[in-house]
Amino acid sequence: MTTTPRMSQPVESRLPPPLCEEFVYGDWTLKIVKSHIMGSQCEALLGHCTGDMEVEKLCNRCRYERLLTLPSLPDMVFADNLLQIKHKSGGSITFNALEALQCVNDKEDTLQVAHADVWKEARADCEFAQKVVKPYDWTYTTNYRGTLSGGIVAESTDERIDLNKLREREEIKFYEEIFLYEDELDDNGSTRCVVKVRVMPSGLFVVFRHYLRVDRVIVRVNDTRLYSPASVSFILRETSTREAAVSNLQVDSLVYNNPDLVWQHLPLVKEQCDKLVIEKS
Repeated sequence: MTTTPRMSQPVESRLPPPLCEEFVYGDWTLKIVKSHIMGSQCEALLGHCTGDMEVEKLCNRCRYERLLTLPSLPDMVFADNLLQIKHKSGGSITFNALEALQCVNDKEDTLQVAHADVWKEARADCEFAQKVVKPYDWTYTTNYRGTLSGGIVAESTDERIDLNKLREREEIKFYEEIFLYEDELDDNGSTRCVVKVRVMPSGLFVVFRHYLRVDRVIVRVNDTRLYSPASVSFILRETSTREAAVSNLQVDSLVYNNPDLVWQHLPLVKEQCDKLVIEKS
């Protein structure tokens, strides 16, 4: 007699389901998912997740621990939150917390290497620094630029997003802010990953931002901006890294504590630009 293997069923979460919203703009559909902060332990309603379960059937906490190689996770992870921009042909770009965290350096504490002297002075009595027993980027800085799928590809381009045009007053047809993860670094600063989208008559605009402030050490902003003018089937994508040592910042702390203000005062370190187009079949 043969026995059919028993397939594991997806666990039922004890937490409420996420809220989903869609907005159609020309040939593009924006999908926004917003939910609660991921729990600090298994979220299964009955029992718990098991090691032999398929990844997609695990609760969020267990799925993240299975797929990520980081020794720890940010205090606040919004595991279900995402922004997806999908073309009617099927191609899309998506921003979510899991894939943003998969781009975090899991082998090297790059911040301590780059700012060793000031780091040692500032952290001499810091319990948090002593807890970092395995080298990894405990600031959770990510160089994530979004996940492409379904026939949308990146091409080199000389075109640039006109930020001055985006500053012009215009009707806002749709706006959302989606938090992906955040951590206060045991009161030693802030690391925050957020994506914002707004739709105007002239086009749709997205800013995916990782903001880092380590007190007395550094302020860094990694931005990926997307812009698609009205009635076109491409997206301009620009990614930049801006950073400065706190000692070199000639601004008030109210400015460098606000990522929406401080990025304009930070020197540009690197930049990458491309154009997302629908692949021809």
